[in-house]
Amino acid sequence: MSFKYKKIMIIDDDAIDNYLVNVLIKTNQIAETVLEFDNGEKAIEYLQTNRDIHDNLPELILLDIYMPRMNGIEFIEKLDELDIPCGKKCKICVVSSSINDNDILRTKLNSNVFKYTTKPITPEFLLSL
Repeated sequence: MSFKYKKIMIIDDDAIDNYLVNVLIKTNQIAETVLEFDNGEKAIEYLQTNRDIHDNLPELILLDIYMPRMNGIEFIEKLDELDIPCGKKCKICVVSSSINDNDILRTKLNSNVFKYTTKPITPEFLLSL
């Protein structure tokens, strides 16, 4: 079986969205492994713990903006600040229901963010990554 990515990380506090995206990823053989986190803090902890184990780092992060504890924008800023190798290795795609122009602009201006899309994610979008 051939996958486009070895690991994808989903960071979103909506359990239903996570489930649906996970199913789409597996059904369409987008990634071998899906890492799920319901807030940015837990994802940062994982990345810090695995910073020297490159096989454990994701190649793609699907990131929601609005989450409790640490939102998507704070996650991006913390990732930049920590200089975790993931930032060089993986791409961040912001996936949000936000239509706030300021949020969209703040994420698009970050060099680690390569794409912004609105929910819901479609199989066609995932295949285009």
